[in-house]
Amino acid sequence: MSALQPRTEATWLSPIRVAATVFLVAVLIAAPSIRNGFVFDDVGVIEENEIVHQLELGRLVTSPYWPPDRGSAMWRPLALVAFAVQWAVGGGGPGVFHLTNILLYGVVSGLVALLAAQLFTARLGLMAGVLFAVHPVHVEVTANVVGQVEMLAALGYLGGLWAVWKRMEASDAGRRRVLLAVAALCLAVGLASKEHCVTFPGAVLLLWCLERSRGDHTWLGLMRREWPVLAVSAVLIIGYLVGRGPMAYGLTATGGAAAGLDVYSPVSRAVVMLPVSLKWLELLFIPVRLSADYSLRHLVPAPVFGPVHASALLIWILLFLCIWRAKGAVPALAFGAALFVVTVSVVSNIVVPIGVLLAERLLFLPSIGWAVAVGGLLVALESRMGMGRPRRVLWFAVALVVVLFAVRSATRALVWYDKEVFFTQLLRDAPQSFRAHWVIGDMAFERGDSAVGEREMSIALRLNPDHPHLLEEFGLRYETTGRYQPAIPLLARAVAVDSTRLSSALPLARALARTGRATEALVVLDAMSRLHGETKGIALVRGEALLLAGEADAAWRVLSDLLQRDPSVWTVRGMVAEAAARSGRCEIALAQVDTAVRVAPAEVHEGLLAIRTWVANGNAPCK
Repeated sequence: MSALQPRTEATWLSPIRVAATVFLVAVLIAAPSIRNGFVFDDVGVIEENEIVHQLELGRLVTSPYWPPDRGSAMWRPLALVAFAVQWAVGGGGPGVFHLTNILLYGVVSGLVALLAAQLFTARLGLMAGVLFAVHPVHVEVTANVVGQVEMLAALGYLGGLWAVWKRMEASDAGRRRVLLAVAALCLAVGLASKEHCVTFPGAVLLLWCLERSRGDHTWLGLMRREWPVLAVSAVLIIGYLVGRGPMAYGLTATGGAAAGLDVYSPVSRAVVMLPVSLKWLELLFIPVRLSADYSLRHLVPAPVFGPVHASALLIWILLFLCIWRAKGAVPALAFGAALFVVTVSVVSNIVVPIGVLLAERLLFLPSIGWAVAVGGLLVALESRMGMGRPRRVLWFAVALVVVLFAVRSATRALVWYDKEVFFTQLLRDAPQSFRAHWVIGDMAFERGDSAVGEREMSIALRLNPDHPHLLEEFGLRYETTGRYQPAIPLLARAVAVDSTRLSSALPLARALARTGRATEALVVLDAMSRLHGETKGIALVRGEALLLAGEADAAWRVLSDLLQRDPSVWTVRGMVAEAAARSGRCEIALAQVDTAVRVAPAEVHEGLLAIRTWVANGNAPCK
C-alpha cells in the first residue's frame, strides 16, 4: 500500500458505517422528487403502457421495454416487472415509483461507498460515496421514474463486484461457492434491468488487477482460483443476449443509430464521439449546464476529424499518462479511471450505436468509477498535506463543492414535477430540442390552442424532419379533426421513413379515402396487409375505403368477415349496415342498424337511423 493511502482510520470509521452515512445523504438529496409525476419517457413506458398495468408475469418478461408505438426496442424484463408491481401497489399513481427511486438511490450510493471502503479505505469510501450521492448528473435518473432501470442495473453490478471481491478474500470453499452464487444472482438482476451490465467481466478483470498489484497472488494463480466467476458471467451474458434477440429485434439491437453515426464503422463512430467525450468530462466535473435532451441541433455531431477532435484526443492522452504515472502511488485513481472506461464503453457508441449521442442518465454507471478515482485522489492529497493549512483549504474546497452539488441536485429534481414544468425548462436548457417543441405543441393542442400547437410542432419538424412518431402525431392532430389535406403529407412521410408503421398507415389511408383518393388508400392498406396480415384495423379502414370508392359488394364482404371476427364493436355493425344497404341487402342492413343502436352511444344514433330512413324511403337498391 502506498504511503499516500495509509490504512489508518478514525476509530468511528468502518465500511458499514460509511455505507449507512452515504445512504442517508443520498436519500436526502433525492427526497425532493417525491412529489413528481410521470414525465417524459415515464408516460410512454409506464403511464400509457398497458403491459405494466397488469401483473401478468409471462407477458411482462416476454415484452420489449419500449411499447410498439415507440419502437418495441430493448428487453428489460425485471424493469417491467418492477414497474408493474409498483403500479399495482400505488394504484397507478407516481408516488410509490418515486419513493422506490429515492430508496434505491440510497442503496446504490451506499454500495458505492461500501465497495470503495473495502477495496481501499473507509475514508476513501466515504469520500467516493458522498461525491456519488450528491452529483447533479444523477438527477435525471432519480427524479423521473424510468431512471429506475439505471439504479437496478447499478445495484446488480455493484452487488456482483462486492461478491467477487469477498470471494477472492475468502478461503473457505463453501463460502466461496455461496459468494459465486450471489455474484451470479446480482449479475442476472443487472442484465434483466439494463443491457449495460454486459461490461461486468471487464470490471472483474480490474478487481484481479487490483489484487495482483498488492502482491497477494500471481496472475496464473488468480486465473486458476477465480476462473468460475468469468465462466458464470459469460454464460449469463450469452444467455441474456440470445434471449433478448426475439424481444428487441436482434442480439445487439439498441434502438438505432443517432444522427451523424455510421452504423457499420466503429472508427467513424469514434471520430464523432471524440468531441462528445469532452461533454462527459464537463458533466462530471462542472455539472452546471444540464439538460434532459442532447438531441440533434443541441449537440451537433462532427464526423470529420478536425481541431476539436485533436484537442479531445490530446486531453485523453494526457489524462491517461497522468493516471498511469500515479497508479502506483494512488491505486484508487487508476482503478476508478479504468472502471469508468470499462463501463462507459457500452454507451460510447463505438462498440455498437445506441441511438443517442449523449444522455446524462448514461453516465450513471460510469460515474461510479469517476467517484472512486476522484475520491482516491483527494484522500491521497490529504495524506500528503499533513495537518497544516493546505489540508484545511483542501477540505474547505471539497465541502464547498459537495454543498454546491447537493443544492444543484435538490433544486433540479423539481424540474420533473410535471409535464409543463419539465418541457418549459427543457426549452430553456436546450432551445434546439425538437422534443421540447413537440411536447409544448402537443400540450397546446390539448388545451385547444391549435395555432400555438401547429407553430411548435412545425418548429419540431424543422429541427428533426424525419422522426416518424412526431410526423404521425402531428398528422393525427389534423386527421382526427377532419383536416385531411394537411394530414396526408405528414402521415405519408411517417410511412416513408418507417414502412412498417401501421399506426401511421391507417390514418393515412383513412384520410386519402375521405378526400376522394380511395384507390391510393387501398394501395397503402395492401402494403400494410402484406407486412402485418389483415388486421382488424386494416379491415375496418379497407371497408370504409371500398364504400367511398363505390364498391359496396366488396365492402360488404370485408366488413361482414370483420363482424364475424369481432361482433362486439358497434362501429363495425354500423359500417356493415351501410355496406349492406348500398349493396342491396336491405333486411340485413335494418337488422344491423337495430343491433347497433342498442349498443352504440346516444350521440351516434342519428347517423345509424339515417341508414334506416334511407332504406325505408326506397333509396337503397334492395334485392
